[in-house]
This record gives sequence, structure tokens and C-alpha cells, in this order.
Amino acid sequence: MSTLKTSEKFGFGFYLSLVTIAAGLPVLLGFFTPLWFPQLGAPKHGILLWSPLLTIGFVLVTLVLGEISDRIVLTIFNSASKVATQALQTLLSFVVLLGCYRLVMTEYQAALVASVTATLGYLVLSPLINKLAVKAPKADS
Repeated sequence: MSTLKTSEKFGFGFYLSLVTIAAGLPVLLGFFTPLWFPQLGAPKHGILLWSPLLTIGFVLVTLVLGEISDRIVLTIFNSASKVATQALQTLLSFVVLLGCYRLVMTEYQAALVASVTATLGYLVLSPLINKLAVKAPKADS
């Protein structure tokens, strides 16, 4: 049934854990950012207990809406420079994250700080995420 060797299974599990950490860490960090700046607001009561599950949901929403917005940006601005296109895609991802965080924060400022933190985290981790995407296991055809 499974033709993978034990070392291949370990490597694949390690790869999946790296991808999960790289994709979820900025979002999870965004949940805890308002705790460092309590004057701006805080997460709604009891939401931090649910933050691991909400992180998964926010990452999925960000990936789906990010993919849709990326296709729209590339269709409309196909002759724009790569830097301008990536800046617009980052801005749209920021807006998606802001909407997600606004659902779980008491104040708009807390959601704004959380989404800025998550967006900056993605910008910092994007080289690692892109490297992992290139090295992703491919199905044999």
C-alpha cells in the first residue's frame, strides 16, 4: 500500500511540518501582537484558546482569497513590473488578513497591528516559503 521507505516518510513529515510552521507562524504571531500593545485593543474574550484552529482557518482563507486576487491582479495588470504586481498582491493579502483579524479583535487598531505583523511576517518568511514550494514533492506521472 505504501511504497515509501521510513526515511522518505520522515523527510515528507519534516517537509510538511516546515510548510505548516512557515505558513502559520505569521498569522499566529498576529494573534498575540495585541497582547504586547494592550492600549490598542485586545483579542475578544476566550479567542486565544482557539487561536491554533483560527490560524488554520485564516491561513486557508488567505491562501484562497490570495490566489483569487493574484489571478485578478495578473490578468488586469499583466504588463506591469514584477515589483508593482507583488506590492499590489501584498496589499490585497493585507486587506484579507485585516478582515479576518477584525472578526476576532475588540478594536480596529488591534486588528490593524495584528494584520501588519502577519503581513510583515509573510514578507520575511516568503523566501523560505518559496524555496519550500520549489522543493515540494511531485507526483510521478
